Amino acid sequence: MRRVTHPDDPWSGHFSFPGGRMDAADDDILQTCFRETREETGIILSRESLQKTLDPEPAGRNYDSPLLVQPYLFSLSAKPEISLEPSEIESACWLDAKSFMNGSLHKNIEMLPGLKFPAFPLQDYYVWGFTYRLLRSILVVRP
Repeated sequence: MRRVTHPDDPWSGHFSFPGGRMDAADDDILQTCFRETREETGIILSRESLQKTLDPEPAGRNYDSPLLVQPYLFSLSAKPEISLEPSEIESACWLDAKSFMNGSLHKNIEMLPGLKFPAFPLQDYYVWGFTYRLLRSILVVRP
C-alpha cells in the first residue's frame, strides 16, 4: 500500500505494510497488528492465519534510537477485498513475488539527497527502505 502524502509523516508517499503504534486498548502487539491492518485496509487477520512472528526490525533513519517494528507473516486462503482508509492510505496494489525475487529488477536509487538505497520499481515509484528490507528477509532474491 502507498501512504498518503503528509508533511509530518517521515514515510509520506512511500510503499509500506499496514501498521502503527500500540493503543492502550490493544491486549498485545499482535492485537495492534490486527487492528491497524483492519483500519488501514479492511483486511481481517486472525491468530489462525499467523504463519510466523519475525524478529523485530529497526525502522527509520534515527539509528541512535531506532523505532522497532514487530513484523508478522500471515497466510490467507484467498486474496482479500481491500477497503482503504483514505486519510492514511493513498492506494494499494499486489506485489508479484516472482518479480520481486528477480534480482535483475532491483536498482540502487538516490532516494534521499546524496544517498542511494536498494529499491524495487513498483508502479510509478519504488519499494525501498524498511519495506524493501522486510520483503528481502521474507522472499529469497536471486541474481
